[in-house]
Amino acid sequence: MKKFIAVMLVLAFASCACCEVIGTLSRAGTDAQSPESTHENFSGSLLASVLAGDVDTKEIQTKYYDSLMLMQLALNRGEVNSIAAPEFVGEYLLRSNPAYRLRGFVIGRNPIAYAFGFLEGNAELCEKFSRAVQDMEEEGRIGILARDFITGPAAQNPPAVEFAKFDDAPTLKVALTGDMPPIDYVAPDGKPAGFNTAILAEIGRRLHVNINPVIFETGARAAALKSGRADVVFWFLVFMGYDAKQDDVPEGVITSTPYYGWNKSVLIGTK
Repeated sequence: MKKFIAVMLVLAFASCACCEVIGTLSRAGTDAQSPESTHENFSGSLLASVLAGDVDTKEIQTKYYDSLMLMQLALNRGEVNSIAAPEFVGEYLLRSNPAYRLRGFVIGRNPIAYAFGFLEGNAELCEKFSRAVQDMEEEGRIGILARDFITGPAAQNPPAVEFAKFDDAPTLKVALTGDMPPIDYVAPDGKPAGFNTAILAEIGRRLHVNINPVIFETGARAAALKSGRADVVFWFLVFMGYDAKQDDVPEGVITSTPYYGWNKSVLIGTK
């Protein structure tokens, strides 16, 4: 997924292998999947942490997948030893599947945050989303939604969220993936639900626009945006160093003010 796996500060493993293969979500729109980048991401502190732990491994490999479902299938088939996910996704997966086990946890040097992505030509719309996010943050609304949809009892089965309908108002196609439950979540019946959907519905009401959610795989977000199949996408931002430089944003894509962040992730394997 992102470079939150780049520098592991804490790792705890319970099995031995000569090569640790980690599955992670694709970084659409960047060249970060090159062998050179993979070697850089998984060298140094990560390798030292693994060697100092219970795993006798001399090599770390990464495999990228375009959706959480494909990543889980790879884990179940033994193509990867573990899959990397933010802590809230890991908790959801562990509660949902008794065959999974926690292999370790990761504290990343570079925080990750959710934001909205737009084409550069949509800078005005990006600014409107940013102002809405800032207002919601100041009012405490984002914290309330996070409590209701991420840390509360509803997190395991996120409820569907209704979008307001406005006559004679523009409609925005917004790409959801369902790959980050309970934040970015699509229910078994195909209806978007969860925290991101609730944030989106709130912004739609504030901006007086109609929201048309469309489902894409994580790896297809940038292509959906650039082809016009989506006007807005949810995007991960990686903040690099003290200057808060945003990494992994494709050329031609701009992002809004972030609204939810984390720096702790987990590695999940099978029992």
